Amino acid sequence: MKRARMDRHRTIRVWREHIAGHGPEPIACKCDLEAGRFRKGQRAGGCGRPRCYLCHMAKLTKRAKIWQVRADVSYREWVADISA
Repeated sequence: MKRARMDRHRTIRVWREHIAGHGPEPIACKCDLEAGRFRKGQRAGGCGRPRCYLCHMAKLTKRAKIWQVRADVSYREWVADISA
């Protein structure tokens, strides 16, 4: 319960962003009445599907993260120094 209490402000903000994304239409989505659904990292405009290219493009296209790029450059420099 402590974690839920700590995340309350973020949860309410994300829930309000989700409701605002529906526009002026009446409540049609079941999640409009469930603020707690947005507590654990769901995007306000996202779909929640793990294979959605719009939400998870970097993961699905296996794009390298910045720390991986830095590690590769560092390794190449190390190999160049050793061979020189």
